[in-house]
Amino acid sequence: MEPSLNKESLKTLRILYPIFKEEVYRRRAEIARVSRRGSLLFTSFSIVLLFLPSKLIFSPHLKSLLVLGISIAAAFLIAQIIQEKSRHEKAKRQLITLEKGLQFFESGSYLPDQTLYPVEWQERPKRDKGMWVSLAGLIGTAIVLIWIILFL
Repeated sequence: MEPSLNKESLKTLRILYPIFKEEVYRRRAEIARVSRRGSLLFTSFSIVLLFLPSKLIFSPHLKSLLVLGISIAAAFLIAQIIQEKSRHEKAKRQLITLEKGLQFFESGSYLPDQTLYPVEWQERPKRDKGMWVSLAGLIGTAIVLIWIILFL
């Protein structure tokens, strides 16, 4: 059983809760935004290259520079996604701590004979499918662009 909180502590928790809840959503949205923009950029370049006149031939040196540039851009975007994921996790852990303090997981605190939130929400999943989808989309579109540059 959680120790009971005084009114001032409870008031502080209620002020902090929406701030951290918003931060969790903002970080998740930022992961998606970085991934979408990077994938859109790589896809756009791929389409442009596919529709350029076939007489346009890149020299091997220019191809190498383009591949290097795409790889560096992809690495920066991946690093940004990982950084946002880390921030998301920290905010989510703090949010769960606040939810425990507000007794959202304790039966009878808000609803008779049941918890306000499902008990399993106290644990973070081992794998974040959304982040892996974001990374796969970004890396996949970068690989397609590199393939187009090298082999078309």
